[in-house]
Amino acid sequence: MIFFLKPTLTISIQAICIAIFAWQFYLLTRNYTEFNVRKEVTYYIPNEIELPEIRMLIPYQFALDPVILRTKYKTQVEKTCSYLTGRNDCDAYLTKPVLFSGLIGPHLLLSDIANHSYAPEMLIQHVYLSGSKENPLKSGECKLTSQASSLFMVLILKCLDSSNFPIKISRGKTVVYSTNYLLAVSSNVTTMSLNLNYPGKALLEDDSLYTFSSANPGKEISHKIRFTKHTETSLPPPYKTMCKNYDRRQTFEDCLNAQSIEQMGMLFPGTTVPLDKYSDSSQMRYNSAPYNDNGTLFKIYEQCQSLVTRPMCSSVQYELKMSNTVLDVPKGKEQMVLLFSVSPRPDSITESKAEFPLIDYLILSGSLFSSWFGISIMGQLLAASNLLFLAVERKSTAVIDQPNEAPKPEVCNEPD
Repeated sequence: MIFFLKPTLTISIQAICIAIFAWQFYLLTRNYTEFNVRKEVTYYIPNEIELPEIRMLIPYQFALDPVILRTKYKTQVEKTCSYLTGRNDCDAYLTKPVLFSGLIGPHLLLSDIANHSYAPEMLIQHVYLSGSKENPLKSGECKLTSQASSLFMVLILKCLDSSNFPIKISRGKTVVYSTNYLLAVSSNVTTMSLNLNYPGKALLEDDSLYTFSSANPGKEISHKIRFTKHTETSLPPPYKTMCKNYDRRQTFEDCLNAQSIEQMGMLFPGTTVPLDKYSDSSQMRYNSAPYNDNGTLFKIYEQCQSLVTRPMCSSVQYELKMSNTVLDVPKGKEQMVLLFSVSPRPDSITESKAEFPLIDYLILSGSLFSSWFGISIMGQLLAASNLLFLAVERKSTAVIDQPNEAPKPEVCNEPD
């Protein structure tokens, strides 16, 4: 009977081991295919500081030749003044510069903005770069460009190296030789909004990060600006962060304008475009009546938003801290000075990392397989069962092969 139990026990051990292995391998695989991520935040103080892209939003009444506003757009200017102050001849362009520009901007033709706006070098008087004695605008280290939007003229100051990456400035040299100032910008424009971007990595929802500044007549205002850089990296599919390598903001704005031009013949409100892009178009302008829209603008917005639902694999956001100093100056000498200084606060990097990387999955899968089907668990159990049955077989064989003792014959004594 015991000989029939050996194959049964062997098959049972194999079946149990295979079942347990399959269950454990299923749990291991399920954990891996969830593609969960964890975020790790690292704070650091960089030895070299990258200069961000500086975006300055200037109201149109300060960026355009006033003659074009008083002649070609006289009716719209008077309506705007009447709306803001109740009279046609007003100073709302000074007292309410943002509202004034926001109401005038959508009516301006792109060709007029391109042909009648001041050159960027006329609006930005001087740029000083830490560690450099020459004007970075003349040496080519920094460049000024202009863009149009529905509300403001946008001046963009970029300081890039030969590889088209932001210029890096030594923190130590800046502290020692430049009294903490990385970059200084002086402008004769006394009203502007300011934002910092990293080229190609700007967030889509960063409009609220603009800081506003305005100087009264006879005043010079200086802003000491300290900024910290916060970088976030994510993982592409199949990980749950589902990031994508693209310029999310530019993709969104290009879609908005393309659809708006196709369906309405005008640019979408709130977007920015280079001045030379539509300089030859005699009638191109921004949509001026979003509140009276029949729903087309909203449909365009939803359609384009569906294209940018995935986050960027690498994005950068800047945090600004600004303090002001106001000085009295003669009338006509008003200016705004932006002093970008070293921040004592650390930068940060937020990295998304796989909770269960592929290499760990492969190692654990191989270890699990070898544990059950290699030298270990299953092999040892089968070996133990074979040894057990071998011992039983040997004992049984010994019992069978041992000869039985013959009974002694009885001796019968014959009678005499």
